[in-house]
Amino acid sequence: MYIEVDGHKVFAAGKLIQDSPQAPVILIHGAAMDHSVWAMHTRYFMHVRRSVLALDLPAHGRSEGDALASIEAMATWVSLFLDSCDIDTVAVAGHSMGALVALELAGSSGNRVSKLALLGASAPMPVSEQLLEAARDERPEARDMMMLWGHAFAAQLGGNPVAGIHIMNTATRLLERARPGILYNDLNACNDYECGTESAARIAAKTTLICGAEDKMTPYRAGRELAGFIVDCSIEVVADCGHILMSEQPEQTHRMLLTALG
Repeated sequence: MYIEVDGHKVFAAGKLIQDSPQAPVILIHGAAMDHSVWAMHTRYFMHVRRSVLALDLPAHGRSEGDALASIEAMATWVSLFLDSCDIDTVAVAGHSMGALVALELAGSSGNRVSKLALLGASAPMPVSEQLLEAARDERPEARDMMMLWGHAFAAQLGGNPVAGIHIMNTATRLLERARPGILYNDLNACNDYECGTESAARIAAKTTLICGAEDKMTPYRAGRELAGFIVDCSIEVVADCGHILMSEQPEQTHRMLLTALG
């Protein structure tokens, strides 16, 4: 569906179901990605008649507008999106950069977020200078570094339970579709975000961190440290999985996500 937010047409995959008794699910993608990373989960929630919207942040996927340069600005934009849809209370899941946006949204909006799932999260979320430089210069090495560091070993050999689909190649094609400058913008926003622990301490929502056991970008130990700042937080670990949880281990991740979002 398309709606207008702050004067721009933006896209969200999914549907608002008027008679659904549960809070709508909002799904927020990671750096230089889009709504398609949540395709399996979006289809499921629609099938069970629960409202779900997988967002394209501004300048990502099918959404118009300029890229937002900070996590705080992205969280404010998501709040504006919810206002535009007349949504008061939500269950939110975010992956990587999207996890920081979800964290900031939950920490700054009181009780608006009822359930929170943070996938591949840490705060702070530092990005190496080599990766930032390659992304700034639009060099393909930036995507290569993200694919190598972002996937467990099995995914680098193929790893998809669906025959003929290669996990790393699929993720690479998605990054290649991003508009110029978007990857650097997003990675830099993650690297610059400094108030994550303060926002985490203000979160009222029941929260679940979902971590990949072999995640090199946001390791389990970093997720565990973040969890310590959130009042009501549990941790789930996806076995044999790196940072890109939704494609590397879709079934495990999906089950944990359903539990986290009630």
